[in-house]
Amino acid sequence: MKIEKFDYDSLHSTPWHKHASGQLYWLNHGILVIETTSVQWTVTPGSLGWFPADVSHRAWVPTGVKGQSLYLEPASCPPFPAHPGVYGADAFVMAILERLCREGDFSSPAEYQRHLLKLLGFEIAGTPDLPLQLTLPVDRRARNVANELLKNPACALDQTQLAKQWGLSVRSLSRLFTQQTGLSFSQWRQQAKVVTSLQWVLAGLPVSEVALRSGYSNVSAYIDVFRQRFGKTPGQFQNALLRTESRQKASG
Repeated sequence: MKIEKFDYDSLHSTPWHKHASGQLYWLNHGILVIETTSVQWTVTPGSLGWFPADVSHRAWVPTGVKGQSLYLEPASCPPFPAHPGVYGADAFVMAILERLCREGDFSSPAEYQRHLLKLLGFEIAGTPDLPLQLTLPVDRRARNVANELLKNPACALDQTQLAKQWGLSVRSLSRLFTQQTGLSFSQWRQQAKVVTSLQWVLAGLPVSEVALRSGYSNVSAYIDVFRQRFGKTPGQFQNALLRTESRQKASG
């Protein structure tokens, strides 16, 4: 087991890589976007990002981020989920992590640490995934379209123009998104907008500005889509994240 703190500036990124150990992320501040070959996850304060060993991924930071990583040897990971995911971190889970970090000098018995890790794994495995993931198309041309929309959610190009730009017919683009993401192109684009908007929600920008940056001219429409995805309005989500950051700063 190894614990590392990290503090990255805005727009920091890592190349594609993988670890021989499992990796658990949790944040004190900011947002961390992690992408595998087929899914993009957004890790926020109050959530845990779990990525098993040998999962190829890359990461980038929309705004400054501070947090910690726990690296676990595969032999330590049986109770943990077999697949990557982002999970809620309640007070009990955070207390376990705090104890593990406090014992980071490894002065406690190894058996005690194994019990803590096993309990942590069971707690995470029993927690539903948070809706912080976005499935990505694997076809290269469709992925180029997806990357363009993630980079610029307010992109003014319509589906026909995007398909033409990347050498696809509208019909092919629609088929690829439906087959490879489980969503129609318009549904995926809407979800990409709202997931990408989290970086500005967490930064504390007014909801009207977040909506505009996310490609919504109608603020009410943006709020409705956000609530459908996350179960909260942007303001409620923002307040919950800020409270989580405040608690973590006070405890740490």
